[in-house]
Amino acid sequence: MSALPKYPASATGPAALDVLAPWGGTGSDAARHVLQTLQMTPWTLASDGHSLRCPAEAAALLGATEPPTTREAWLRLLKPDDAARLDTAIQRCLRQGAPIEEEVQFADPASSGRWLRVIGEALRQGDGAPQLLLGAMQDVTGRRLAQDDAARLTRRLASLASITEPLILLDTEGRMTYANQEGEALLQDVITELLTRPVWDVIPSRTPGLMRGRMESALTEGERAEFEDLVPRLGRRLELRICPLAAEASMPGMAVFLRDVTQRHQSQEQLLLLETGISELSDVVVIVRAATNGAPASIVFANEALERQTGFKREQVLLASPTVLSTNVAPNEALVRLLLTPPEAAAGRPLRHEIQVHRHDGSALWMDLGVAPVYAEPGRLTHWVAVGRDISDHKAQDARIRHLAFYDPLTDLPNRQLLIERLQQAMGDCARGGQYAALLFIDLDNFKVLNDTRGHSQGDLLLERVAQRLTGSVRRADLVARIGGDEFVVMLENLGADAAAAEQKALIVANKVLARLAEPFDLQVFLHHMTTSVGLTLFNGDRGDVSELLKQADLAMYQAKSQGRNMVAMFDPVMQAQADASAALASDMRAGLHAGQFALHYQPLLDSACHVVGVEALLRWQHPQYGSVPPATFVPIAEETGFIVPLGIWVMEQACRQLAAWAERPETAHLSMAVNVSAQQFRRPELTEQVLVILQRHGVRPGRLKLELTESLLADRLDLTLPKMRALSRAGVTISLDDFGTGYSSLSYLKLLPLEQLKIDKRFIDDIMTDGRDAAICEAIIALAHSLGLTVIAEGVETEAQYQFLAERHCNLYQGHLFSPPLSLEELEAFLQRRGTGNRPAPHQK
Repeated sequence: MSALPKYPASATGPAALDVLAPWGGTGSDAARHVLQTLQMTPWTLASDGHSLRCPAEAAALLGATEPPTTREAWLRLLKPDDAARLDTAIQRCLRQGAPIEEEVQFADPASSGRWLRVIGEALRQGDGAPQLLLGAMQDVTGRRLAQDDAARLTRRLASLASITEPLILLDTEGRMTYANQEGEALLQDVITELLTRPVWDVIPSRTPGLMRGRMESALTEGERAEFEDLVPRLGRRLELRICPLAAEASMPGMAVFLRDVTQRHQSQEQLLLLETGISELSDVVVIVRAATNGAPASIVFANEALERQTGFKREQVLLASPTVLSTNVAPNEALVRLLLTPPEAAAGRPLRHEIQVHRHDGSALWMDLGVAPVYAEPGRLTHWVAVGRDISDHKAQDARIRHLAFYDPLTDLPNRQLLIERLQQAMGDCARGGQYAALLFIDLDNFKVLNDTRGHSQGDLLLERVAQRLTGSVRRADLVARIGGDEFVVMLENLGADAAAAEQKALIVANKVLARLAEPFDLQVFLHHMTTSVGLTLFNGDRGDVSELLKQADLAMYQAKSQGRNMVAMFDPVMQAQADASAALASDMRAGLHAGQFALHYQPLLDSACHVVGVEALLRWQHPQYGSVPPATFVPIAEETGFIVPLGIWVMEQACRQLAAWAERPETAHLSMAVNVSAQQFRRPELTEQVLVILQRHGVRPGRLKLELTESLLADRLDLTLPKMRALSRAGVTISLDDFGTGYSSLSYLKLLPLEQLKIDKRFIDDIMTDGRDAAICEAIIALAHSLGLTVIAEGVETEAQYQFLAERHCNLYQGHLFSPPLSLEELEAFLQRRGTGNRPAPHQK
């Protein structure tokens, strides 16, 4: 249909008739020229489907004396089947506008070999009704004959090779005249060029002139030729089989069967490379022919690495049974079983194992051995390949890494990780066997003192000696582990099914350990004496987990320390309850700080004239469930958990905020405030900056803030504490030493500290009137402080007699229930208003 010109569907009237009658009327010359060029003869059929118009030259085309004038006359010239098919196409075109394109054969025996191609389209009026059919006819006998010849030729060539192979037919000039579907798929983009140019120009082989020479020689000599070469344009290596067709008079030339052998050639190259590479591999490669028809399995290939790594020579193993690799010196049944009968060979899955094999001389090596079955067809095993790598160094390294991962590098005892694994295993064994076991948690008392005074080298030596003694104090089956620092754990298993008897056995071992560790240790330069604290817990796998057991033994150990050290303490569920309560209280503290449950109370501080000169800030906690929680309960927990640091910062913020508020009122602007600072908080490197930032943020004069430190702060790392104290003192902050006389009261250190005040502990004040020693201590503290230029504060003053005693000795400042208990802010404000003229208030009624 592409040969026909396209006209507007709405064309009507005389102009349209001119167009539709190309052999007469307006435009006929141009139309006739186009159709003659295409070797086509026009025809038109009226809309009634009966009247036919053809030019005079149509008679010669149709083999008639004159052109037919009706459709029926035209169809009678054709074979009946072809006429019926063309008639159906004409009727469909009239009714539906479907285009006509049919190839039909003439009925006249003299013209039966001729073929006619008929094409046509419907030209419609403005209302859509057909106006007429316009078409053309063309003699296609030559093309059909050529196709028939090609088909016949293809059938002949089928005896030479399967026609499903890529096939092309070439003429004597090497141009393509035919290609089957496979040939088109192989040649793809170059197929069009082959119709006009010789094949050796379009797809030349890598070897110049090879393809042309072979094809021309085949045509000249009339003999088949076969060769293969790389065709760069196609990126393939082709095998060409040339069959000359010179005897075919209708279509001389040649048939060329093509085969893509790129993959085969690559496989051959890879096989050569593989054979070369395998021979040079450092891994052992052995190929074994599988046992068939009663013939035993035998080695058919072994590379040079076999001799290098195992000592077996290749000539010793070729054609021999794989059992030869299991030496008589040390036969390896696992290796033979793996090589001869791979358990999963039938399933086609390769195996891989790490096994220990023996060299020809009997020495052992570890090998990573992979075995892969080779099948000629499904279910028929022909060979298998074994590849082995010497991993002896790797296994040794793994063993070293595992040792480092599970053993303490200093004492070579199991570490926490291995202890946990063994504990889990022991708990399972106890649950299955009904046996009891015990866990001893051992802590060296005052180990830190040895490290600090004698150095870490002496501390490490002591730990090594302790490990040796612990190992010698228990059975070989018992586990001794070091889990960190100066903490050791001993696990005793198989203590029997009776809990009481098991406890007695464990206590005997624990006391033996205690006595053994109490003996002096020779640390080369001196004898070291020490004590230990031991916590003990029993378990039989019926409750808890590993972490729970360790926690129980740890709690028992701390109980031993709290009871005086150098003793054994048995775990009691009460300990757990107390620990759980402390943990819950620690969690509640953190939540309570954010929920506003904490508040400051203030205890007035009076001078010798009974004027209120300041207050001490005291922290109070109102728990939503337990009510008022005493500081003696929650402060130790806060210190133990480290929460004392954020809690102390909060107190500092609240104290400075209140000082700023008091500074706005004349009657309170002179008041100072003392804040207790824990040792943990004071040792923090950022404390000095935090205090100064808080003072600056609230606009408080540093002299109004007093930091009260306990004497325990002076017992450890004064080299870190002293610079902070001096920095704060230089900034104007008052430093006061709280509870003086109860802790580390070294006068040599005392003179170095930038102190301004000493506070006499309440325990000395309580019995000052009945205990001469307390009275003497108080007198000495006051005299000492005055001699150093320090102010003295007496806390816990509760009676008039105590006050008079202290006043007579010129104590500077007082606080206690005699004057006022700690007060809330509202109560303090009322207290200050009631005070009036500054006379000493009446004693507080308890």
